[in-house]
Parts: sequence; structure tokens; C-alpha cells
Amino acid sequence: MRHFLTNSLHKPILAAGIGAALMLTLPFGAHAQTQLSIGTTSQASSLYAYFVAVSQLLNSELDDVNHSVLETGGGLDNQRRLREDQVDWAMMAEPDLFEYYKGLGPFEGNPQPNLRTFWVTTPLAYFAVVDADSDVTSYSDLNGKEFNGGGRGSGTERATFEAMGALGVEPNWYRTGMSDAVTAFQDRRIVGFTKAGPPNSPDSAIMNAETSRDIRILGWSDEEIDQVQAKYPHFDFMAVEDTPYDTGPMNLRVVFITIGTTSDLPEDIAYDIFKTVAENVDTVAESYSAIKGINIIEQTLERGQTPLHRGVVRYILEQGYNVPDHLMPEEFEER
Repeated sequence: MRHFLTNSLHKPILAAGIGAALMLTLPFGAHAQTQLSIGTTSQASSLYAYFVAVSQLLNSELDDVNHSVLETGGGLDNQRRLREDQVDWAMMAEPDLFEYYKGLGPFEGNPQPNLRTFWVTTPLAYFAVVDADSDVTSYSDLNGKEFNGGGRGSGTERATFEAMGALGVEPNWYRTGMSDAVTAFQDRRIVGFTKAGPPNSPDSAIMNAETSRDIRILGWSDEEIDQVQAKYPHFDFMAVEDTPYDTGPMNLRVVFITIGTTSDLPEDIAYDIFKTVAENVDTVAESYSAIKGINIIEQTLERGQTPLHRGVVRYILEQGYNVPDHLMPEEFEER
């Protein structure tokens, strides 16, 4: 077992010393708290507020656990931090977590079999934004066009490369940061860009782009979805009646914000954390409204692709739900 008596960024020998010192200084009859670190994202992201709210909830409700929130580079950085025992659970996305777990796509040959799903929250859509006055009305029309696939090195960019590759579409990729991509679009140097954002509320970068040029959002045809899923069956799509950009009905490619952890997290701790989060959604929604009304158990069972942590399974079964085979971790023992 790793570092569950002190902050996870300390080295093991130092952690042991701090843990021992903590025990020595505790009042008679008291006991050490479990110190856990959460890998999140940039403080500029609204998702950071979600993890701060969850941390505050857990610290107020669970006497034996204390969480600290770490600003990170997002999902890929968090995957590395989990692998290197720098955080105890972290923000990712599904199906990205599944790719890390299985060793697929850019992680080919390097699976992380101890990764586990903690819970699944809200969706994000990959919006392909193009100039409304251009002749680009479908993904195939992007062949040879100057197009930004997402912030350079981001999960959005990787997801765009993979989906376009499955379609056999090869834009002239304009690789840069998201802010520079929006500026390039406004200056008419590129025809468009991909931006991840909520499917039901406007994204600030897309709204900024729209101040200079009318935009069109590209939807996915059923044939295109079939083509992509033939190569990447774990990619997720969602039909919507409209988007924040008044597109009307369309299919969107989506990912679901997923909290990942590892099988190393003790079962009882994972059980208590998941129970507290699942039973206090509306409390967290006071700080992050997108989560309001979501049934965390049903969302996790419906949208999760990577096996659940055994502590999560125990709580879900106690609530009368069935856990599908693909979400059942091999280490779970039926009580």
C-alpha cells in the first residue's frame, strides 16, 4: 500500500517520517487522517470549481479523510500523475480512461491495468467550428483545408486526429494553442477549429470566435459515426435537439468527465468517498451547476467503460443496482 497517511507528493521515506511525527503529536485518543490528493485541471476551467466543491464536501463530511486539490494540466497529465503515485484520484474523460487502461491509440502497448473508474459526471462535446461562409459543410470537406484540431498536445487535438484519420480526412493541420487558433480563425488564416465545450451552454472561446465571423458547427452523419466506431468502438456520440449555437438537431461526438483512480486506493475509503459524492450532488451543484440533478450511480453505470473501483461496486450493489460485467473489477469479492 502506498502513501495513505500523508500527502502523496512526498517521497516514501519522507512520508514515513512525517506520518510517524504526526502520530506522535496527536492528542491521546485521536488518530491520523488519511491525506489524499486530487488531480484536477487549470484553475481557468469551470471544472476546477467542481473539484474544489467536492473536496470541501468530503473534508466536511468525512472525519478520517482530508483532500487537497492540485491544479494540473488535465487528463493526460493526471494519468501520468496517477501512474507515478503523485495523486490518489483525478479528472479524466471517458473513453480516454479506457484507452489508458487498455493501452490503445497513443498508449499502444503500454496498458495501465490498475486504473479504475471512480465515477462519471457531465458530458463535453467536441465542436468542429468552421466559417459559415465557407464551402465546408461536412468533415470530408476539410480535406486539405487549414484547420486546427484543438489545443496543441491536448486530448481534444488527439481525439480530432483519430476521428479524422478514421474518416480518411486529412486537413492541413494548424497546430497551436487554443487562444492562437481562435485568433487565426478571426484573422481568416484557418477555416475552423475543434473546441471541447458543454453541449448545453455556450463556450467562451467559440463565442469569442463568433464575434468576428459567422460560424457553422459540423455534425456527424450516421454513416460517419459507423465509420469512426468501426475503428474506435469505444468512441461515444450523442444526438441532441439543439446546441448552444442554434444548429438544430445533430449528432455530436462527446466524452464524459470521469474521475479515475487506481486499485491501490483502499476499499473503505473509496466506498465512503463515492457514497458522499453520490448522495450530495445538489450540494456540489451550488458551486458547479452543470452537475445539478445528475444521478451519479446511473451516469457511471451508463457511461463508464473502465472497471469500477471495488469500493464503488460495493456501494452500488447495496443500492440495488446491477453492475455490468465490463465494469466489474477482477479484485472485487462478492460479500
